[in-house]
Amino acid sequence: MLNRRWLWMVGLVACCVAAQAGEPGVDRTVEGIIARMRSALGREGLLKLDAATVDLYVTAADRAVLASRYWRFTANVPVLVSVMRAVEQKVPPFWLQSRGFARTGLRVRNEEYEYEVWQKSFPAGEVGLGINGFDQHRPHYFVSVGPLKPGSALRLSGYYPRDQHRFVMHKGSPIYHDWPDLVITELPDALKGQALLTTIRGRAREAHLVGGFRTTSNPSGPKPDQLHLTWAADPATSIAVQWRTAPSVRAGRLQWRPAGSASAWRMARASSDTLTDSRIVNDPVVRAWRAVLRGLRPGTAYEYRVEGSAATHRFRTAPAGPAPLTFTWLSDTHNQPATASLLAAALRRFPQQSFCTVSGDLVGTGQNRDDWDQFWRHLAAYAPERPVVPSMGNHDAIDGLGPDGYLAQFALPANGAPSLRPGRSYHFEHSGLLFMALDATDVVSAQTAWLAETLRKSKARWKVAAFHFPPYSLEEDYPEIRRQWCPLFDRYGVDLVLSGHVHRLQRTYPIRANRALPEGSAAPVYLMTVAVAQRGEEAKRPRYGLVNLEPGVPIYHAFELRGSRLTMQALDADGKEWDRLEIAKPAGR
Repeated sequence: MLNRRWLWMVGLVACCVAAQAGEPGVDRTVEGIIARMRSALGREGLLKLDAATVDLYVTAADRAVLASRYWRFTANVPVLVSVMRAVEQKVPPFWLQSRGFARTGLRVRNEEYEYEVWQKSFPAGEVGLGINGFDQHRPHYFVSVGPLKPGSALRLSGYYPRDQHRFVMHKGSPIYHDWPDLVITELPDALKGQALLTTIRGRAREAHLVGGFRTTSNPSGPKPDQLHLTWAADPATSIAVQWRTAPSVRAGRLQWRPAGSASAWRMARASSDTLTDSRIVNDPVVRAWRAVLRGLRPGTAYEYRVEGSAATHRFRTAPAGPAPLTFTWLSDTHNQPATASLLAAALRRFPQQSFCTVSGDLVGTGQNRDDWDQFWRHLAAYAPERPVVPSMGNHDAIDGLGPDGYLAQFALPANGAPSLRPGRSYHFEHSGLLFMALDATDVVSAQTAWLAETLRKSKARWKVAAFHFPPYSLEEDYPEIRRQWCPLFDRYGVDLVLSGHVHRLQRTYPIRANRALPEGSAAPVYLMTVAVAQRGEEAKRPRYGLVNLEPGVPIYHAFELRGSRLTMQALDADGKEWDRLEIAKPAGR
């Protein structure tokens, strides 16, 4: 049995850094403050927490850690450190004045935010800076460092967190690891040329206390819930079954057999992780269970039941070779209730469907476990009998905080890009379809070689790629995806590319080498969808777009593959068809 804490305290999760031996560390310090407040204030007190109350439970020792052990580096010469703090933040970080930083009249700007500059000189050696505050203010502060003596050669080392990015202060330099397109547009001459240390926007959550406590409307209990299927291996011979219980449940077992069989039930033991979200006041710790069944027969219906639940569910393995296939696609579900009505409508209209894929932003905040509680509640009628096939969106890894919350929910194939954590990208084949899930929120170039090799090796007649950020969209531009991935889609005959993010319904002409081709041409078609309601405004159609709508209602897509023909329908929960596409492949394609 595994025992792994999934910390909502995302600073260490994002940075993957352990505190020095014997050092309290910001994460442990904040957890200690939370424990004292939880004991003294109870649930209601935590939910009403304000800055004055927080101050009562922060000791002098806590403040020393929170003021200096959050962000560190070592300078070889005496330096002037500048902290760029967003002027919108109502309360400056408590440590700026107490540590001797002086507010200057200098300002730094980008397209979105304005920052005031606080400065302090430090001798050669370690420089330690403090938390962004006890609120969750976006944007986070960032830092520049320059030698006090002009002409001195500055060397910085000993970074904490260790994944520190360093640039030079000038116009066009990025500010955040997770938003490289947000660059400096204005800065004073006095800061130009200094070393620029960027951060992730989400680090403010590491010490988030004021307004940071929540309740989940779906707390765990002794009976299994959040039952859902995924694939961790070949869909023809395996299935992964996952569920949740309260942490007091110490063993998890699954019974299974061929559907309708009179044979005895077979038993599978499940492994478990404990998932901890200390800001959930009514259910901070749950146990997540996972059982992977292997060696199943292709094209076979099975039934199963989880110990502790009276319900029996069914699933069907993929056939051994090409066969008719129907699947559903959603994007940007954001743990909203509309997901349930869309999937209910999809099941009524396409009861033969094999799986549902969601191309990112499954939830609003991927590090909030209560968001996942809502997500699984909305999939409760679907996910126990048909696998959920996800790809990661920016909200699932929000503000650069990483995939831990997302990966804790899904057992996924470990056959993706080798430099990414397993599950962030992957592929499988089902009924003659090659399905590839990529992580557009991670480094695009790190997945290109894997993508090329996966496409090159596949003999599948149909090829579909899914990821969150759209390569072709009026609202946002992703040139790196177009440079790295789209030529491979062209070269290896990818049929459809599924994305979301911009909350619009879009279908392009077939596109090859960034040129729109006539309908019916043998080139990839790029689709976008959205499962949350939009404003319903008229939208300009781009030169490469056949369809570009804001329907004003949530949408799902259904795909039916029958030999050489693919049919796509974009539908709302009432059955209205918003778009339709048919692709017929000639012999040999």
